[in-house]
Amino acid sequence: MADQDGAGSAVSRAAGRLPWRRLTPAAITAAVALYLLWRVRAILAPFLIALFLAALLDPVVTRIARRGVPRGRAVASIFALAILAVVLAAVLILPSAVAQVSDLASNVTLYADNVSRSTERLTRRADGWYEEHRATLTSLGVKDKPSAFVSQQAGPVSSYVRSVLDSVREALVAMVGQVLWLIIIPLSLFYFLLDYPVLRARLTSLLPAGRRREVDRMMQDIVEIFGAYVRGLAKVCVLYGATAAILFWILRLQYALFLGIAAGVFYAVPYVGPALSMVSVIVIALTMGKGIGYALLAVVVFLFMHVAYDYGVTPRVVGGSVGLHPLVNIFALMCGVTLFGVWGMILAVPVAASLQKVLVHFFPWLVAPPESEESGQENPSPS
Repeated sequence: MADQDGAGSAVSRAAGRLPWRRLTPAAITAAVALYLLWRVRAILAPFLIALFLAALLDPVVTRIARRGVPRGRAVASIFALAILAVVLAAVLILPSAVAQVSDLASNVTLYADNVSRSTERLTRRADGWYEEHRATLTSLGVKDKPSAFVSQQAGPVSSYVRSVLDSVREALVAMVGQVLWLIIIPLSLFYFLLDYPVLRARLTSLLPAGRRREVDRMMQDIVEIFGAYVRGLAKVCVLYGATAAILFWILRLQYALFLGIAAGVFYAVPYVGPALSMVSVIVIALTMGKGIGYALLAVVVFLFMHVAYDYGVTPRVVGGSVGLHPLVNIFALMCGVTLFGVWGMILAVPVAASLQKVLVHFFPWLVAPPESEESGQENPSPS
């Protein structure tokens, strides 16, 4: 009887140590928290942006704090520098850029007429060339004059341009509607930066004790990948935009400052951004009524600058690639733009690099060099 009582008490003690008894309250709490966050998901975006920025800026704050500066003072210093940069940009750059945009908007009709005249001149030359080589081109299957092709495509192109302009207008309206974010994001970022080490420690404390250091190290590596990429890309975009504005000014291209700022912003979007900048340069050059030769010269100069940045400046500032194979890089960009649009394309590279970091951590054999088929064979001795 005593043995049965002892066995029963042992079973009850073992049941008390079952993991599910400890995990059930945590799982319920997590489910309730996720449900509440889902219900208020419409207001989470600015806080998530602030948390993301805090993760990127935390290494900078930490380096300043290691020199004996209190963390609060370090955060305040970074905010003061950011405010100073914004004020300087607003005083030195914004008025000229706004004036150029206003002038561009007020002369749209005139510029459209200039583009139409340039297009008509080019079309007449193409028609003349077509008439000279009609027999050859007809034998190759080209039966319509260039002017006929242009007239056929005018409707679809006009509809596409109109849809793009409508999308831009809707995006601007949406941005104006989020003016409150300009207050929420900086304020939230300030407090996130102050308490970021505490927040990270509390998140890692939810993990098993044996995995906390490993996961914390992996999180730091991922944040460093994002931080290095975003900080480097921001520097390159500023340099790219400034260089483009100077080149456009040397070429006497109208709205050089506006085009330079747009080129710097567009450079953050791989492949698509530079193409948009090039199209903008062509359109502005044609509006000046100086002909196709001037537009081609501006495009050639812009392409030369772009190639110099892609193969010279960007690898040095951003640190080259983030360890991705070129095919994986392109695939990640296509996945990003398909799933999340422009933002997905901008963040596709660091996200893919972070996923690669995690996969290599758990599956190191993925990056192990392949064994040679002849590694186990002895080389025959020379005769």
